[in-house]
Amino acid sequence: MRLTAHSLSLLLVSTLVAAPAALCRQSSADQMQNLFRLGAQHMNAGNAAEAEADFRRAIALDPSFAPAHLDLGLALLKQGKLLEAIASIKKSVELDPSSPGAHLFLGIAEYQSHHEEDAISDLDLALKEDPKNIQALTWLGIVELNNGHPEEAIAPLDRAAELAPHDENVLDYRVQAHMAIAKQSYTELFTVNPGSWRLHRLNAIIDSQAQDHKQAADEYQQAIKLAPKEPSLYEGLGWELRALGHADQAAQAFAEQLKLTPGNPIAMYNLGSAQVDSGQERAAVPLLEQVVKIYGAPSAADYYLGRALAAEGKDQEAIASLQRATNLTGELQRRAWYELSQAYRRTGKTEEARAAILSYQQLRQASDAAGAKQAEDWRKLHTAGQGSEQSEPKTE
Repeated sequence: MRLTAHSLSLLLVSTLVAAPAALCRQSSADQMQNLFRLGAQHMNAGNAAEAEADFRRAIALDPSFAPAHLDLGLALLKQGKLLEAIASIKKSVELDPSSPGAHLFLGIAEYQSHHEEDAISDLDLALKEDPKNIQALTWLGIVELNNGHPEEAIAPLDRAAELAPHDENVLDYRVQAHMAIAKQSYTELFTVNPGSWRLHRLNAIIDSQAQDHKQAADEYQQAIKLAPKEPSLYEGLGWELRALGHADQAAQAFAEQLKLTPGNPIAMYNLGSAQVDSGQERAAVPLLEQVVKIYGAPSAADYYLGRALAAEGKDQEAIASLQRATNLTGELQRRAWYELSQAYRRTGKTEEARAAILSYQQLRQASDAAGAKQAEDWRKLHTAGQGSEQSEPKTE
């Protein structure tokens, strides 16, 4: 179909009219994108107020652009303008329900403005979108913890710790949550029964962790007066007495544990090993032999059985037990190599004795080096921790 002169004139006119409009729209879109990028640069530079101005101008050019509303909300959040931040982030979600990170930052803003229930709801939504979002897990734990529900804080903080095992904020709040639960349980236990033997046991555990073994032993003894048929109390008392160097008294405590739980290999090991330490090797041998038979795999019982057999003059049998004990790790492995070197020497196996003592020395040196590093790391940690302030996860 041919166009008439009149049609061509109309097309030309419409083209001339449309062209400036298209150019105008293109110019506005470019300008909006430039403002959006500039705002992001200002945010990255820490200039939240300038970023706010940029994002507001971008929104004025395109009110339907969800990312600009979200980033405006972040700029407002950074400045502590919480209610405005909430409104802006909500607008972003309204325009784009799948707006990345919107529910996370909305939850943070709601928490900081003391709307905890709304915060929990939005953080839950953020985790539905991304179950491995460490920030969302951490903030959910923080909100629940500060909302008086540490039992609800533990799960997200434990999960965050699995995903980020070296994150200081995660570890900090996770410790707080677990300590709060422990305190709640302790208080509840006291409320239920102020005279409970369990309170004395808890006190004993706390004292033991603080290296106050005498006080821990006293607490166990008080608990035993209230619950003389509770075997775990004699076990705890026995280990505290061993820590104090009272192996003979520890053996008496473990004997009570075994009397209350006959056939219990743990109780048999506790008693047998304490008897070896207190010079009662002959009584220890049959107990430790039973434990070794029950366990099957190398265990600490092999080490103590080896020592007991050696003390009884049965070096060949002792060597077999101590050889099994060298498959352990840590202090008992080192001791096993040393005792094995002595048993080899007594049986005239000079080369084996030299090899065994060399293994002991190498393990000892490695242990000393590791211990020195740990002490230095602890010193640095203690020094760095002095005067440090607690921080919350960053919101950008």
